[in-house]
Amino acid sequence: LAFLSFAEVDAEGSVNVSRFNGRIIGVGGFINISQHTKKMVFGGAFTAGEVDITWPAGKTQINREGKFNKFVDRLEQVSYNGQFARERNQEALYITERAVFRRGDQGLVLTEIAPNIDIQRDILAHMGFKPHIAPDLKTMDARLFRDEPMGLAADLSGKQPCNIPARLKKMD
Repeated sequence: LAFLSFAEVDAEGSVNVSRFNGRIIGVGGFINISQHTKKMVFGGAFTAGEVDITWPAGKTQINREGKFNKFVDRLEQVSYNGQFARERNQEALYITERAVFRRGDQGLVLTEIAPNIDIQRDILAHMGFKPHIAPDLKTMDARLFRDEPMGLAADLSGKQPCNIPARLKKMD
């Protein structure tokens, strides 16, 4: 499992980290890491350049959209080839502050959106392609966006160790 960032993502799930807005940055160890793991998680802002987002009471509020779209029809340069990774059965997630995508057999699939996000206005209008939308599209947990503890200890204390169902534990 590896976590890396992205500058641009296309419909196939390919990623550019080395050239953005005409500037060459270089890939460093990105290719070695991204090509030699079973699951990739790419993280980054949905748009770039003077974006202003707040989360009052855990609800996403976009005050000013970024100047540059990062989910584009064509990458400036390919640093990670989504089709090649899919052929190798490598899983990939793409996580932003307002949306989560997974790479599916037919390209990117929108699987989660942040609370208070309008899919058309806040996501699709800022993409160079239309992703598939999961039939079971979920809303991200609002606790992720609040400036307070999430209460994970309470969530985890109720879980069975090793995911052993309670009915099986009674068999002891």
